[in-house]
Amino acid sequence: MPATVPSPRYKWSVVAMLWFVCFFNYADRQAIYAVFPTLKQELGFTNVQLALIGSAFMWVYAAGAPIAGFVCDRFRRKDLILGGCLFWSLVTITTGWASTVWQFVTVRALEGFGETFYMPASLALVSDYHDGRTRSRALGWHQSSVYIGTILGSWLGAWFAERHSWRLGFYFFGAMGMLLAVVLYRLLREPVRGALLSGVPS
Repeated sequence: MPATVPSPRYKWSVVAMLWFVCFFNYADRQAIYAVFPTLKQELGFTNVQLALIGSAFMWVYAAGAPIAGFVCDRFRRKDLILGGCLFWSLVTITTGWASTVWQFVTVRALEGFGETFYMPASLALVSDYHDGRTRSRALGWHQSSVYIGTILGSWLGAWFAERHSWRLGFYFFGAMGMLLAVVLYRLLREPVRGALLSGVPS
């Protein structure tokens, strides 16, 4: 990023861009739970198998979080955010191709790996654009996407399953996430790391 100080408008544009990435981060992970009844009926999965599928994401996500924080302190947050979005969106698409328990477990584990980099990278990025005067508001707006993504991910996943096919929902979320990542790669800029703490005016 150039050494010039970003405009107040761009600082809030960063929050808006990350809001949409975070929306898909949570919508993608949540959609699977909405189609559990369909998977049980169509593929014959048991409750224990569904629980295994549901937990695969969180096991990898939790184990990878400290590693993700370490990596995010050393590499460009922009690349980790948008590269992660491309990766987990592709995995979301492949979820629509799965038909066995271990295929679902594998794609869910891979999605957990891809998404674990998002939160430490995005929160650090926002904090480098917003100082103490606006940081809490910026993080609050960003956090709202967690819940809206969770709600709409469940609702749209169920809607696709009921009206069309449960697989179509994963194709939709994955394709939209990949498109978003490509578009934002030209718009999202990596800030100077720790600039606000080092005295660069905001």
